[in-house]
Parts: sequence; C-alpha cells; structure tokens
Amino acid sequence: MENRIDLSKETLEKLKKERGYLAIVKETLKKFKPPKKFAGATVYKLGEEHLLVLFLDEEENPLGDMLIDLKNDVVFTDPHQFKVKIEITPQGMEHYKLWEGNKYFEGKATLLTPWISYEEIYS
Repeated sequence: MENRIDLSKETLEKLKKERGYLAIVKETLKKFKPPKKFAGATVYKLGEEHLLVLFLDEEENPLGDMLIDLKNDVVFTDPHQFKVKIEITPQGMEHYKLWEGNKYFEGKATLLTPWISYEEIYS
C-alpha cells in the first residue's frame, strides 16, 4: 500500500527505550510529510499497541490524523484504513475504540502531549 510506512522493530525499540513514545512520533513524521502544513499535533497512546497523532492548525482545528501500529511496525496515513473514537467516561478517564481494517481494539487512551509544535518535530 502506498499509504503505509514500514518501521523496523529495532528502530522502534531503540527510540522507545532512549526517548519514549514522542521520539517514535517525531521520527515517523520526519519520514512521512503530512499532506497539509500543520501547526502542531496532539498525541495519544491507545492501549499498548498504537499511537494516534492528530494534526492541528493554529486554532487547534483538526487537519487529519495518523495511526502508528507499534506491534506490527506500520504507520497508517489513509483515513480509510482506520477509525478511532475517543470518549471520556463518567469517571473522567479516556477510553478509545479503534477499527483497523477488520480488527477492533478498545481500552484506555492516554494523552501523551496535548501539543507538540511543527518546529519541535522537525528541529
């Protein structure tokens, strides 16, 4: 598929150990140039296997998203390949539902950063 970027398991593990999940996001975005210029991004960890990157403009309006599958070392950039819904539970926790192709996942969503700037990603 042309809208998938493969990352090596060694690269993911090295970055995760050295700099955490945000390093994986930065490295992925350096390899993949989003189609639209974005001002910043919000990053969620979905369970133990996925990272969700939401691209935002200057007024924090959504421009698109990207899903990083840590288990299978794949990045999905085509919005037709996945669907994510994040909900706030009555207890105030964030819960996600993810449809990736014919697979379904759900669980706890963790906000890693509400805003990481374009300049910080590409510096």
